[in-house]
Amino acid sequence: MKTALAAALLVAASAAAAHADDELTGVTVIFARGASLYRVDARGKGETEIATLPARTAVRALRTDATGSVLLADVGGKWSWLPLDGSTKSLAELPCAEGPAQLAEDGSSVVCRSPDPKVGGIVYDLHAQRAAAAAISANGARLASTADGLRLVWADANGVWTAPADSPGRKTKVAPTAPVRGFLASPDGKRALGVFTDQVYTDVHHKKPADVLMSFQLDGAGARRKAIRDGVPLEWSHDSQWALVQDAGKACLMKASGGEYKCWKGFTAASVASDGSWALVLGNRDGSKPAAASPKVPKGKKAPTPAPPPPPAAIPDEPTDDVGSEGGEPAGPDVAVAPPSGPLSLFRGKLDGPFTDPPILVVKVVDGAAVWIPRKN
Repeated sequence: MKTALAAALLVAASAAAAHADDELTGVTVIFARGASLYRVDARGKGETEIATLPARTAVRALRTDATGSVLLADVGGKWSWLPLDGSTKSLAELPCAEGPAQLAEDGSSVVCRSPDPKVGGIVYDLHAQRAAAAAISANGARLASTADGLRLVWADANGVWTAPADSPGRKTKVAPTAPVRGFLASPDGKRALGVFTDQVYTDVHHKKPADVLMSFQLDGAGARRKAIRDGVPLEWSHDSQWALVQDAGKACLMKASGGEYKCWKGFTAASVASDGSWALVLGNRDGSKPAAASPKVPKGKKAPTPAPPPPPAAIPDEPTDDVGSEGGEPAGPDVAVAPPSGPLSLFRGKLDGPFTDPPILVVKVVDGAAVWIPRKN
């Protein structure tokens, strides 16, 4: 009986490993180390240098399009781009001011902050190498892929708007109220994330004002759902279903339209797979995580048994009252999430499975941002 059970468990483990391998086949990761960018498969094998940097400068962000054909990089506060066809190892600098930038899902264009503060944003065509002014707020703005082609989505003091990428003046309001900060539109332009002023319970009878991360529809009404309360939205999955969120010392994957999520304590979020099935996270190279100090135990006394960790809090799934920042300032700038202190390693975390599953090491030595590159279809 025991032999049969052991054999069954071995078969199940082998099947699970084979399924994980199939999920990772053809998927690669790009990361920064020293004065170079490297490409490696999602298991950490086959490391290859793909680009050299002008100097040993901090790589603060890496992004790619849904086809994995273009890389967008923030190197020391300056945005650059690189075609991922192997034709060059030199990044081409973009005419963007320091601040947020987003790459179109087809890899054709970038929206970013204009060097001219009177203009607001620009849309840069990577193929034509030409910039077009766009009188929009670039904080969290997106070039969304829709049935009508590429459309700009942005937020300002008067709400959230969308317009054709080549005609920003032909705008339509898609949400009546902008978040106070952290606005981030989804790749398909149908939803967004942002921090709104709302109310939270201090006990069963009392509430207090608080800033809360919410997801909301870009359908004109803008009904909201509470998300991870103190989360900072970083990036969407390419399928617009999942969001990468940093919740203080935890990196999290969150379902944008429901209550499902998974977090990894002691890690910093870096990137997300196209379908939200995996996350790339940065952690301390020695594998240590922040931990509470152990209580001092008097000599001769037995240390108390630690209480088990509480289960993850549920995210309410019903829309909230429309309380927010109407008439206030424009949506504030993106909130920077600092990486862990000390030498860094890169890990991958899997959405499926128990909450206790730790992230798996991908690359032992990294020096900055990383991005998950979709497999070629």
